[in-house]
Amino acid sequence: MAGLQKSGGFDDRFLSKLTKVDRQGIETFLTGLVREKQFLQVVFNAMLDGLVVLRPNLEVLYINNAAVELLGIRGRSRIYREHFAGLVDVPAFRDLLGRYALNREKIVRVEIEIESPETRWLDVSILPLDAELNHQAGTSVVFIHDNTEVRKAQEERDRMGRVDTLARLTASLAHEIKNPLNSLQIHAQLLRRALNEPKPRKTDRERIQKSSDVILEEISRLNSVVNDFLTAVRPTRPMKDKADINRLIEHVYETLQPELESRGVECVLRLDRDIPPVQVDPAQVTQAVLNLVKNSMEALQEHKERLWEAAETPRELRDWKPAMEIQTRISEDRYLVRVADNGSGISDDNIKKVLEPYYTTKFSGTGLGLAIVSRIVEEHGGSMDIASQEGAGTVITISLPMNGRPVRLLEAKTSGEQDGALGALED
Repeated sequence: MAGLQKSGGFDDRFLSKLTKVDRQGIETFLTGLVREKQFLQVVFNAMLDGLVVLRPNLEVLYINNAAVELLGIRGRSRIYREHFAGLVDVPAFRDLLGRYALNREKIVRVEIEIESPETRWLDVSILPLDAELNHQAGTSVVFIHDNTEVRKAQEERDRMGRVDTLARLTASLAHEIKNPLNSLQIHAQLLRRALNEPKPRKTDRERIQKSSDVILEEISRLNSVVNDFLTAVRPTRPMKDKADINRLIEHVYETLQPELESRGVECVLRLDRDIPPVQVDPAQVTQAVLNLVKNSMEALQEHKERLWEAAETPRELRDWKPAMEIQTRISEDRYLVRVADNGSGISDDNIKKVLEPYYTTKFSGTGLGLAIVSRIVEEHGGSMDIASQEGAGTVITISLPMNGRPVRLLEAKTSGEQDGALGALED
């Protein structure tokens, strides 16, 4: 341990004058070194985190008790001068040491799962020591932190969060189903009353026809609610295939074009034709873009209705025209799909809630549209950014990896931040 002191210190000066030091001086010096080593060993063994010092060839030069315990090194008669990878029978740990041996660059806080005998999660860092400090280039120090309790606490929070989400989903689903069931019950009673009439009149037949139509509509509505719920919450593995993302968007546009025109919405496509075919589930991505466009259409309609209610004369509406833009482009190793509108926008209070299932500010709809989009994007290893300004519009950007690697999480941006809704339509 004395060798870890800087050159030019007391030890170096003592060694330079070793031939002139008497026997008592040498014994005093060596006794001090032994005591210093013993003191450092006591300190290191009192640490809760593991500490291992490795020679350049990754043999163990020093290891404290915590490292032995955390790594499950048991039944070994010899540890010192043994290759470190051979002491720990964990493939992920050996791979980490192998990566360090190749690059000799510091590795910081890599989590490794290990069973010794119970499952533990360890944060492992490997740092090369300065050659000036240890007089031997290539020496390394390994720090091992037990992250098990933190991991268990996080898993418990996640579990409680899932329970809470399930409770809210159940309550919301019950609410969504209750209204159609009430309607079904009422019209079923009307049907029974009409059928029990001894001599059905023309008005009774009309009532039967109307009630039958309502029952069929409500059954269809119930089916839609259940299907949307399952799509939003059920894990689905994308059936990926090579697809032209621009062609999928054009298909969505062609499907909704009649409705866009009937609502007076000007929709502009700005597609980057340099995007190569990518591996996606065409049906899921089409559904995601379809949901985004429908969401924008509803926001535009809602904004129009609010303007009509607030306007004293129709002339006040001439300065605003419903507009939407669908854009694709490449950004580094990702490709982006962006849907922007100049609709009602989302308030600061609501923007954090828009991805929650069954959350909606609309008078109709289940509130599952964006939750379904979020689920599809997540299953594709992508992310979704939301930028919105209340009363001015919203931009929702899907970011998907070109190479299949996951990217960022959701970012919700409000007014005052970059990429605002109006700026997106004017780019």
